[in-house]
Amino acid sequence: MILNKKYLRVLLEGMWVSIPESLEKEFLREYGHPVIDDEGYMRDYTEQDIYEQLRKRLIQEGYFR
Repeated sequence: MILNKKYLRVLLEGMWVSIPESLEKEFLREYGHPVIDDEGYMRDYTEQDIYEQLRKRLIQEGYFR
């Protein structure tokens, strides 16, 4: 799965959190494209991967606990 702006907003609404546009752009830059691992294989993120990474980052940034 590749994160897009629409799905990011759906996730954030489900978390009941609002973030600044700069952080939104950072998330899209980080999860908005497939990743090539060290062995040259393309790896897609799962929905759970994206959700958990967003959740951890938002907790770290102090948006919720």
